[in-house]
Amino acid sequence: MAREGITKQLVQQAKTALLAQGKRPTIDAVRIALGNTGSKTTISHYLKELEEKPKPTLERLSEPLAQLVLGLSEQLQAESEEQLTRAQAQLALDKTQLESQFQRTQKQLEEQQDHKENLEARLLNEQQQRQEATAKVTKQTSDLALAQQRIEELTRQLQEQHTQIAILNNERQHADEIFKQFRQVRQEEHDTLLLQHAQQVTQLSEELHHNFEKLSITQKELIELHRENARLLQQLSTRHSALGTRQKFNE
Repeated sequence: MAREGITKQLVQQAKTALLAQGKRPTIDAVRIALGNTGSKTTISHYLKELEEKPKPTLERLSEPLAQLVLGLSEQLQAESEEQLTRAQAQLALDKTQLESQFQRTQKQLEEQQDHKENLEARLLNEQQQRQEATAKVTKQTSDLALAQQRIEELTRQLQEQHTQIAILNNERQHADEIFKQFRQVRQEEHDTLLLQHAQQVTQLSEELHHNFEKLSITQKELIELHRENARLLQQLSTRHSALGTRQKFNE
């Protein structure tokens, strides 16, 4: 008879808990799991009922042989449950490792995506700067053309004045000196404009060359990033497929 306070349900719960911990549900182990309560006879009785052994077959055997068969059955059952528990634990560990690896891969992919977006933003910024530099060069070229037209006009005017001065050299010597001074001032202005323009053109050329180099480097980095992204996507797809296969196998 079962001892008061110890039920078949409690024994079943203790047995299930031991199996989940990878332990054999022996009589002593179950009794400890129950808080060292209940008699071993009662616990053994309930364990035998839970195992659902084919009693009619055992009853045809002698007592020693029946005990031997029962012991072997219990041992096989315990070993089977232990192997199942280990397999489940290994499967859970593999699943955890795969999930962890998937999370790391996902994080790397997100970091690569952020890097790609940063490179694309930098490329866009470089393109905008290049357009601004091109517009600046165009404006400088237009200003240079206007300056050249002005110089040509001034040169023409100087030539006319020089002709007049040559004709009136004896009579307008004082005016000639004034004209020479004026021409010198104009020449200095012309030289200053040419020098400033040459410096500006040189600076803009250097900036354009530097921007072209930066753009080339950025394009190479973007190409490498696209290749790395494709490789990571391929790895992620392979891991998804492997994980799906394992999940189907578990089910």
